[in-house]
Amino acid sequence: MRKQTKKPAWILFVLLQALLGSCTGIFALSGYRVNTLPDDTYAKGINIGGLDFQEAKARLEDYNSFLMDKGRVEILVGQDRHIISYDQIDARIDVEKTLDRIFGELSGNAVNTLVTGGSAETVHEPVASFNTGKLSAEIEKFFSQYNREPVPDSYRIEDGELVYSPEISGVRVDYAALVERIGAHINSLSQEAVEIRQDDPEVFAAVTSDPKEKDEVYRFVVSSSRIRLGETDRNTEEEILEGLNGSIIPPGEMVQLSKMLDLSGLALEGRQDLVNRAATAVYQAFLPIKGITPINRRPSEIVLPYSEPGLETVICGENGDLVLENATGQSLMLLCEIKDKSLCCYVVSPGNIPGGVLIAHKKDVVEPPVIYSVSSELNKGETRVVSEGQEGFTIQVERIIGNDRETLYTDRYDPVSRLVEVGDSPLQKSPK
Repeated sequence: MRKQTKKPAWILFVLLQALLGSCTGIFALSGYRVNTLPDDTYAKGINIGGLDFQEAKARLEDYNSFLMDKGRVEILVGQDRHIISYDQIDARIDVEKTLDRIFGELSGNAVNTLVTGGSAETVHEPVASFNTGKLSAEIEKFFSQYNREPVPDSYRIEDGELVYSPEISGVRVDYAALVERIGAHINSLSQEAVEIRQDDPEVFAAVTSDPKEKDEVYRFVVSSSRIRLGETDRNTEEEILEGLNGSIIPPGEMVQLSKMLDLSGLALEGRQDLVNRAATAVYQAFLPIKGITPINRRPSEIVLPYSEPGLETVICGENGDLVLENATGQSLMLLCEIKDKSLCCYVVSPGNIPGGVLIAHKKDVVEPPVIYSVSSELNKGETRVVSEGQEGFTIQVERIIGNDRETLYTDRYDPVSRLVEVGDSPLQKSPK
């Protein structure tokens, strides 16, 4: 029969005490606070090993003084260079936060250090701080030169031909992305240049014009006109050209001259005549198009030297304006150019709208009456024509498109008397 051997109680007691001692030591180390930094402890490239909190603080503050004097951020964009000194943006090491983090990390790793036997060297990233508002101001000052507004697509007339220029996209700088990227560079305390590529889409975002303006593409020159300009100032002509050129008339809306030009100040020398010529050019450009109807148009009382009778319009009176209805069903654009001292107007459209020619028929001609005036400067039987006068007549305006002929309206021009000076009254005397 085998005898059972009992383990001595004292062995169990020793093992229990050892276990309790180890746990107590680990718990003690977990709450351990490092008072002096281990040798070969670095904050970035600054050796703060063997120093207590206050000594390490003094060393980092010395380095802060150096940073404020010499530290900088160099930004490269292509061949352009911009430098921001640390002093301009209050950039520095936050000494208190940096040391709190380093001492905290080392204290928390006390158990690991005990087990592994420690490390030869530890490098810690310092906590940097800077004034974000000042950095943003410096970034905007330098990068604003790269902002570029988009150039919308455009139409123009060159020698009677429609020329289309596609849109050129613009550039908008994302300042928030720059602050984030350059701020991260400052946090690293690196003195190397920050290079920003000009094709970096995160910084230089491409922008386009309002898409609402791109609904129509104008392809067809539907109608045109040409009116000779008088002796007017070139700057005034350019003002008229700028007001007319590029005007868009949506379907169902009105061609209205007062929305294109300032019709005030017509009493100024030469302006009344120039505005009337411009109005006539616009009128003759739109009227040949099918679906264009005159709503407000005033004819001249006399024949004008620059327009065929019946095809002119004048701006005068209290409600002086030119208004035409666009019932073509399409948007119309008015393009103009000044060439050879003439205002040339062109109406263009997205689709090919029927257009024709205008015919002005003269009828019901009335010879001018003659007015005689006795002049003491003339001898008996002598005559002198002072004014030839002008015959009166009616103009019937028709629009011809293909085989279709449409009568639009009639204008009446009253005769202007012929004035003749005589040496004696041409009237026969009554017999006695």
